[in-house]
Amino acid sequence: MTPREPTTSAHGISKPELIARWPLAGDADDAVGSHHGLADGLTYTAGPDGRAGLAADFDGRRSRVCVEDHADLRLGTDDFTFAAWIRCQAPMRGAFGDILSKFDPLGRCGLNLHVAGSSPAYSSMSDQRHVHFGIDDGYVGTWEDFGKPEPSNSNVTAIATWQGELYAGIADASTPEKACRVFRYGGQQRWHDCGRLCADPNVLSVQSMLVHNGRLYAGSGNWDWVKAWGQMPGFSPSKVHVYEYQGGREWRDLGQVGEGNRVMCMGSFAGDLYAGLDREAGGGKVFRHTDGDWIDCGAPDGLNVENLLPIGGVLNASTHGSIYRYGGETTWTCIGKDPHGINQIHSMAEIGGQLWIGTWPQGYVLRLERSGEWTNTGRLGIPEGLYECNEVMDLRVYNGKLYAALIPKSQVWRYEADGHWTLITSLASRPDWRPDDPDTWCRVTCLNAYGGQLCAATGSCFSRAEHQDVEDTLGRVHGFTAGQVCSHEHDIGGGWTHVVAVREGVETRLYINGRLSSVSHAPARTTFDLTNTDPLFIGYGTQTYFAGAISDVRMYAGALTAEGIRRLGGGS
Repeated sequence: MTPREPTTSAHGISKPELIARWPLAGDADDAVGSHHGLADGLTYTAGPDGRAGLAADFDGRRSRVCVEDHADLRLGTDDFTFAAWIRCQAPMRGAFGDILSKFDPLGRCGLNLHVAGSSPAYSSMSDQRHVHFGIDDGYVGTWEDFGKPEPSNSNVTAIATWQGELYAGIADASTPEKACRVFRYGGQQRWHDCGRLCADPNVLSVQSMLVHNGRLYAGSGNWDWVKAWGQMPGFSPSKVHVYEYQGGREWRDLGQVGEGNRVMCMGSFAGDLYAGLDREAGGGKVFRHTDGDWIDCGAPDGLNVENLLPIGGVLNASTHGSIYRYGGETTWTCIGKDPHGINQIHSMAEIGGQLWIGTWPQGYVLRLERSGEWTNTGRLGIPEGLYECNEVMDLRVYNGKLYAALIPKSQVWRYEADGHWTLITSLASRPDWRPDDPDTWCRVTCLNAYGGQLCAATGSCFSRAEHQDVEDTLGRVHGFTAGQVCSHEHDIGGGWTHVVAVREGVETRLYINGRLSSVSHAPARTTFDLTNTDPLFIGYGTQTYFAGAISDVRMYAGALTAEGIRRLGGGS
């Protein structure tokens, strides 16, 4: 549904006041007041109109502008407008990062405006540039059940947002024909079948998904590693392929990838699509898709390639216990082996310019410091003293906070500070659950942003259809809201884009190039007071440093009209 433009100002403000303007034309000074910024690591480039020196280049690693807190910048409960011209890095060589933020992470209070792509489970963040505008004052909503894509499935393996729609891939089902399918969410717990990746009955899972260069891709395999390794009597796994979605129920085969039995993950880096394979038959290799062929990029250490993630211009890969940086051709350099005694790595994310990893079996979330040391930010899952089976399956930033997805109790946790994580929910359960029985374990397989919500998918440990639980909590997708978020979930590309974020009364609105893209409303009987004493950052926030260029950042007291926004962005 297309958002409707407001017809009148809720608070009767006819002429919003320009509080601050940072042109970023050679410096970080405020052009209308005294809220000058401290620039760190900026260079200057041509602005949106092509004239030299009218925009700041942010390198995605340390560049940012810090504006000291002031009463003028404290948003409180008032209406406001932020506007900026941005140009995201293209092609993607790391997370796109935050446009601006004024946010207290401990109190979960303030504003976030950032660019991020979809991030489906083991696969890296896509190269799609989605814009997310969020405010919060410590509000946590309830979880909404989006339903079950396939009734006989016990594991949603990945969820991805593409062209404003939510897609889910599944593993096993009651028959091979029902398995290995992708579904599109239609609202009100309805899911539309987008087809099976292939007709081969010995391929039972959508193993991985990724949006790359404007297209949706899926990698095949068998999530159940017993079947994937040929150890299940009567089952012979097939070699794996990657497929490109063609619409409807059609998928185009991009060919066999190496000799593996599972495409463990995919990644987008520097304009190319990468795929990581399993150990054993796959040899733990990484492949790059170039000119219709899959090019062998070598094996980091021969174990499962669990994740691929670009950070700061370098492609990173994690295997069962180690982290590697890609050096080109078939060269990989280890930057961490079994840190803090872990032996598997199942998720990676860039947070605040640093690499974070989610691990097994202790459930540690580790952060790589600039010194090369690894910091343990906390242990998640079931406590010490029980059978160790905590696996951090995904890490995702949503509205200024980092969230983690876990097995064995299908939990979602939120990071507060080192050593302090908050358990948010458990989305699946079994009455026969035991920590020493993997058949009873429950997963949150992945986290992803969609429609202003944080979405989470559930699954069983092995993904077998017969492992469905009595309460039917497995193989489902859920969503919840922290604060108030509206998002533009179409790729804005690598050119100049005008972004405007507005709060007016209980409503927030996001405009892209002068057009209203998204609207959200505060929960009933809830007022968000955004007052905090943290600095206002341009080009930096919880996700990470911005990679690209920013120009003409403006802050208004009051809500600009739709016509005013169109004029500000150069529209007629």
